Amino acid sequence: MQKYFVQIISLAVFVMILGISFVSEAAAKTVAVGTFIDSTHSHYGKMICEHLQSSIQNGLVQNKNYTVVERSNLDQIFKELGLQNSGVVDGSSAIEIGNLSGADYTLMGKVVEAEVNPYNSFAYEGLKAKVSFAMQIVDNKTGQVISSDMVSDTDSSATKNNLKKFIKSDLVPGHMSVNRDSLVYNAAEKVAGKVLDRMNDLNPLVGMVVAVDLDEDTVTFDLGYNDGVKKGDTYTIYTESDPIVHPVTGEILGVDEKFVGTVKVVKVQDRLSVGKLKECEVTPVKTDKIRRGK
Repeated sequence: MQKYFVQIISLAVFVMILGISFVSEAAAKTVAVGTFIDSTHSHYGKMICEHLQSSIQNGLVQNKNYTVVERSNLDQIFKELGLQNSGVVDGSSAIEIGNLSGADYTLMGKVVEAEVNPYNSFAYEGLKAKVSFAMQIVDNKTGQVISSDMVSDTDSSATKNNLKKFIKSDLVPGHMSVNRDSLVYNAAEKVAGKVLDRMNDLNPLVGMVVAVDLDEDTVTFDLGYNDGVKKGDTYTIYTESDPIVHPVTGEILGVDEKFVGTVKVVKVQDRLSVGKLKECEVTPVKTDKIRRGK
């Protein structure tokens, strides 16, 4: 009898571990990135639209939390559904995209502003670029829009002397044209970063602490440049304890988490990063979990 009891307990533990592993592995999501639409019809609109799409898609590919649907496959699906020029998807279309592509999320959007304008303040005069992007993230399983937002950012260049005459002149020097392009690209990169942050809020990048240096107040963890980690990012350290089990079905719904502290990334390599401890409730140790965000 005792032998069978031990076997049952062992089996239960195995199922529990398997369930926890499934929860962890299920964190990886497949994303369909639709063709972004230029609704500005401006000088920079189409160029920035393509730049945003490339930058966001590359950012997702670099993040091990995501798999991105092949562009050729997705283009064919969108063509069949008549969505290639919409910039948005409705609930039924999102579910169909999920069925055909295997994607968990669909990311769509429109560039609604992409321009560079002169400005003149009391102390400075210069150029200011602004890019605005109307983004939409849809859950392909439910067809519900889980994030819909207008994401904007700017970049500027200013001087105290002589820029005014270049801005107003009909003969703009060649370097001024390059400067305008650079400003609007920089603004677009900031917007792309914000869109990726929205994605990461939905599905945070998770790793493990592999070393702790209390003399330097640093931790090293197993995520790096290849995973999309950037210097200056904030990560939260936590531990996982008891699984949360449904009282009726016995299904493992998740794992209880306990906050350890936060770090700011100060060094990034291909496969690991170092973070400076900012706040701690308990001393971090090896095998603690760590994820992007606070």
